Amino acid sequence: MKSKDAANALATLLRFAGVGVVTTLLDTVLFAGLTNAGVPPAPANLLSYSCGIAVSYSLNRRWTFRAAGSHGQAVRFALSMLLGLAISTALVATLSTYLAPVAAKVVTVPIVFLWNFAASRFWVFAKA
Repeated sequence: MKSKDAANALATLLRFAGVGVVTTLLDTVLFAGLTNAGVPPAPANLLSYSCGIAVSYSLNRRWTFRAAGSHGQAVRFALSMLLGLAISTALVATLSTYLAPVAAKVVTVPIVFLWNFAASRFWVFAKA
């Protein structure tokens, strides 16, 4: 990989991470509020994670990958995020039996981040 390509890939990863920070904070604050209000961890995760999906698509499409939008791209994004949601929810539900729900949620973040970046970079927003 040429140094310019490596720099572009790193910049893309950092932009994706920035969007991830915003959506993860939104997700985590909503999750904490819901679980503190008595909502069980799995449904709380479904709701909180879902709230970040639209924000994530918009920011990643426009800023991270600088891609023109399309119906197919939106569908691919939704599918990849739904799989990320399934991964996140399964992990949160499992880990919540051993950890506090918010701690379980935090542990899942790096795993879901890696999935979401790979799916976005190589499938959703891949250049033709």
